[in-house]
Amino acid sequence: MARRRAFMLGSCRRFPATRRIVGVVPGYGRHSLCDDPTPSRGILIMTMQMICHGSIIRSARSLFPALYLIIAMVACSLMPFASPTAWADDAEDFRIWGNVTARGNFGFVDPGLKRWRWWMEVQPRSRESGKEMDQLLIRPGIGYALTDHSTVWIGYAHVTNYPVAGDTIHENRMWQQYQWSGPTPLGAFTSRTRMEQRWQDNGDDTGGRFRQMFKFNWPFSFHPAASFVAWDEMFVHLNTTDWGARQGFDQNRGFAGIGYRWQSHILTEIGYINQFVNTTNTDRMNHILSLNLFLDF
Repeated sequence: MARRRAFMLGSCRRFPATRRIVGVVPGYGRHSLCDDPTPSRGILIMTMQMICHGSIIRSARSLFPALYLIIAMVACSLMPFASPTAWADDAEDFRIWGNVTARGNFGFVDPGLKRWRWWMEVQPRSRESGKEMDQLLIRPGIGYALTDHSTVWIGYAHVTNYPVAGDTIHENRMWQQYQWSGPTPLGAFTSRTRMEQRWQDNGDDTGGRFRQMFKFNWPFSFHPAASFVAWDEMFVHLNTTDWGARQGFDQNRGFAGIGYRWQSHILTEIGYINQFVNTTNTDRMNHILSLNLFLDF
């Protein structure tokens, strides 16, 4: 007659979800994943089903913080549109923004300079569904890594603006920023705070602008090289200038898209940007196809 054994699977350390299962089954054997006797048939199936069920619940619960963050970012990006007539009054356009950013450190010069960083960014931007050039931005910078997660930056930017009517307008900027990037249980989170001093050749004043961006990068479990990317950035003018800036809220940009790391030093992010611009006359909402290439050295 088959010998009956009572057991508790609490000793199977690799499956904490099974520690409350107690059973009496005929016979027993050893399972490769456990150090102690485990059931060989029905109770093993029940155990694995419970493990899978627990894993699904834990995976679902892990999505909640990301969902809350995405909802908060979308809510921030939609704040300028709270007025019932905002959508009807806005001038809209479809645009295409390209971005190529190369970034690295000076460790190739001297290992002692590894904390010093460099940045070079080029952004061509078009309007009218890509038919007309709107802006060309070139932005180099130098940074220093305070820790593994935080970096301070200073740099220069030159922006060439191509108005629908009138001459080309050139803008020079100095910028300073603090950036924190680090891992979370769900993915990478980035906070970027930037200050700008701006000069345009159609005026004499210096314009100050504050920018705050929050970015979340969530890798897909089925393909870690791919990820969902969302960010939101708000712009605020710090003063009024003779070339058109008005003190107060300037614009908001919200992005949602897909990132893919092709190699350790090549990353692409493609998605949609909703840009709301607060102007002196009719506010503007731009729907933007955003194409980004990041080269890490």
